[in-house]
Amino acid sequence: MRLRFKPMPGLTLAVLICLPILIGLGIWQYQRWQWKQGVLAEVDAAVTAPPLSSLADLAAAQAAGAPLDFRRIQISGTADGPVWYLYQPVGSIQWQPFRQVTQGAQSVLVGFPSIDDRLKTTASAPELTAPRAAYVRRIRPRTGLSRWIGTRSNTAENRWFEVNPDGAWLPGATHYIALDPVETDAAKLPIRRPEIANNHVSYMLTWWSFALILLIIYAILHRRAGRLSFR
Repeated sequence: MRLRFKPMPGLTLAVLICLPILIGLGIWQYQRWQWKQGVLAEVDAAVTAPPLSSLADLAAAQAAGAPLDFRRIQISGTADGPVWYLYQPVGSIQWQPFRQVTQGAQSVLVGFPSIDDRLKTTASAPELTAPRAAYVRRIRPRTGLSRWIGTRSNTAENRWFEVNPDGAWLPGATHYIALDPVETDAAKLPIRRPEIANNHVSYMLTWWSFALILLIIYAILHRRAGRLSFR
């Protein structure tokens, strides 16, 4: 049996351009899946770890490179310095007060329970008068296009849309503490797992399916045009 194949120049060129793109997109989604698996494993390690008991423990965990996002912590210390208000899109206009808290030689940004927009100008500076239960959160600065097209912070009105933008609040801070509104014992805080979608395998298979369909259509068109045959 002999294969007779005479390719269509234009169609072949289009397939040679599109096929590597579709295969490359599938490979990219596979790489994203591998990265997401690592993120999920890191989050799981953090949320199931025993609660940290002090800011010194937090600093030691950071130095050791331990997973920290959503880890529970018992927080106490002295709130000092200015208050920053972070916008919270929760149905109505809410602002989360942030303030630096110091315990011994360690300082950290603490996010206190949110307040209504109408109270923002009259609210007193939040204090940490007793030990509180909280979650450690990673500071994720806006990157790429979001830095250019996102809502801009207004320093004059103390309106902020990201935590510690460019180190304006606490230079070098990589994490902050989100206080629980009620709980005072970190050991009683529920394990809090964020919902992180991991659909990259299905995306990968979709792109590779498109590549396969493209090849099938390419073969069918050549077959119908009499340019592909087996003798």
